[in-house]
Amino acid sequence: MEFFSEIYGCYYNVVAKILDETTKNGKTEAEIADIINSSAFSESAFYILPKLISGEWNLLRNEDKSYFSMLENEARLPVTRLQKSWLAALLADKRIKLFLSDKQIERLNEYFADTEPLFNAEDFYYFDVFADGDPYDSEDYQNYFREVLQAYKSKQTLTISFDGGKGNRISGHFIPCRIKYSSKDDKFRIYAVRIRYGKIATTAVINMARISNIEPSKEVFDGYVDMDRYFKFSRCEEPVVIEISNERNALERCMLHFANYEKHTEYDDETDKYICHIYYNKADETELLIRVLSFGPVIKVLGPAQFLEQVKFRVARQYNLLFLGGSETIVHPAN
Repeated sequence: MEFFSEIYGCYYNVVAKILDETTKNGKTEAEIADIINSSAFSESAFYILPKLISGEWNLLRNEDKSYFSMLENEARLPVTRLQKSWLAALLADKRIKLFLSDKQIERLNEYFADTEPLFNAEDFYYFDVFADGDPYDSEDYQNYFREVLQAYKSKQTLTISFDGGKGNRISGHFIPCRIKYSSKDDKFRIYAVRIRYGKIATTAVINMARISNIEPSKEVFDGYVDMDRYFKFSRCEEPVVIEISNERNALERCMLHFANYEKHTEYDDETDKYICHIYYNKADETELLIRVLSFGPVIKVLGPAQFLEQVKFRVARQYNLLFLGGSETIVHPAN
């Protein structure tokens, strides 16, 4: 199985770009040279340009000092065996039905019938991951996901009914702005704005698995939703600061699990530990708290005070459940 191929090299790609740009509109020799110089190595024009202009490669035709592609369609890269093997592995992923229909999956499985998958789900062992992931095999879940995905692409408003974090039923008109996947708890979440009377009323984070119904909405919003601005203003005022021990592969694990957060990490020579500042959206505070606690003694929360108090409370509550029989009185352990 090849890992590298000349057809994916610089020369092939720049020639493909030239063919695509000259399919309908011709280019002069100077314009073609500019494409080569901007997309390839500095000396590439000395080799590629004469081959194209002279007709040796039989790819361009000359019409009144302008060159046109001799191909009727765009130049496409062929699929290598390695790529086919990787795609075959993706077809076995439990989440593939969220993005492809059963008919599409069936046709692709026929196409890759003789291709050995690059990897299987059984090849991986996951740790520090919640076991109650989203129900990807549920037809309702699949349909809801596709409706949300389509609304996200077209910026359409949906009437969504879902169960809130406290078990209360919520229903409203929402425009999905982002769909985020958490590898930690194996769940999808929708970041949306709620529309009332044609205006943005508030923002919401909806767990995809908690959706009970979706319908087209009659609410219309003609404005622009700037989610980057929303995330900027909804970001915590102070980052969570954690101290990461230089043991048990703690740094690599932290960088992996907090990869979707904005963060800044420095090494402290005096303590031989890493100090990481994690910036998060206020709506994600509980999830971040759970992630931090999952690392146990290899990390230490330094602040801010409000977040640190939540850590202490949860640790104390767990201590009570394990050693005090679930007493209602929270007793903080000595250490």
